[in-house]
Amino acid sequence: DSFGRSLYMFTYELLKRKLAQVKCGEQSPHSNRISTQNLSLPERMICASSAGVTCWAFIFPADVIRSKLYAKSLNAQSSLTTLDGIKLARQMVREQGFRSLYRGMAITVARAGPVAAVVLPVYDS
Repeated sequence: DSFGRSLYMFTYELLKRKLAQVKCGEQSPHSNRISTQNLSLPERMICASSAGVTCWAFIFPADVIRSKLYAKSLNAQSSLTTLDGIKLARQMVREQGFRSLYRGMAITVARAGPVAAVVLPVYDS
């Protein structure tokens, strides 16, 4: 979860800085003078929505495996390990193909954009 949140925030900040850079016509990518404070709420919402979609698109397979491991752990008598997650991923790909790691992604990504567009700018101001 912490990796996903890190990716989420990193992408949001990166997109805001790139948009601010484009708006002020700054050519140097390493300039410290670029401020994201001048971005409008709709601009920050677009950056947040894009960050949410990007994050979920990247971490979704790991979340599917985590969810399946959690469900298995409710029935298992011993605790499951990371190695069990790797075995589960291999089994899913072998039996159902790579698409099994992305089942349900469309609805998750469709939800992630609007949620992130509302949540991130609230904490950003």
